[in-house]
Parts: sequence; structure tokens; C-alpha cells
Amino acid sequence: MSKVYLTQCGSFTARHGHGGTLAEEVHTHTFHYEVTFFGPTNAEGYLIDFRQLADTFKKELESRLEGSDLGTFLPQPTTEALCVWMYKRLKERLPHLYSVKVAEEPDRWIEYRGEE
Repeated sequence: MSKVYLTQCGSFTARHGHGGTLAEEVHTHTFHYEVTFFGPTNAEGYLIDFRQLADTFKKELESRLEGSDLGTFLPQPTTEALCVWMYKRLKERLPHLYSVKVAEEPDRWIEYRGEE
């Protein structure tokens, strides 16, 4: 069986702000994300059913994140912390997870691959 990478993308609008050396008042972004999976194709030639991904993303990510204030569930509501949170939330349900990338602007991405 061939090993493949599969990437599913999405977006949501949420608010965040934080203190510290890069302090910012609460503001809104349309965050974009890319979630990549890796593994062998099954006997039918695919890695993951796209319907399963869409359902899981809607339930585990978009319903929780759309319109939210990230500071209500992330102690440090940075894009970095959001990326790690998304990875950990999906890893429990989608074992072929390889990486999560999150952008708050088109020219800046954070990527997390599960390393601690």
C-alpha cells in the first residue's frame, strides 16, 4: 500500500488578545487552518473518508471556535497555543494526524506536529 499525505483546510472567525511583551487588546481574525494526515492507503485506495473529516472538523473545531473568544479556554490565547490545542483535540479522534497549521494572516503560519 502507498503512503500518502492528505490535507484538509478550513477557517473560522474568533477573537483573541494577550498580555506580556507583545500585549494586544482583544481583536478579531479570520483564522485559516490546514490539517495534514499521513499513512498508508487502505484496500480501497484511500487514507481517510472526507466525510469523516468534514464531520469531525465541524464538531471538534468549527462549532467550538467560530465566534469564540480564545481567551475563554486558552490561558495564553496566542496562535501558537491555538494550533497546539487544535492538534490535541483532533489527535484523539483521528490517529493519522500529522500536523496542524494555523494562520491569523495570509503571510504567517504556525505549524505543530505533536512534538513537546
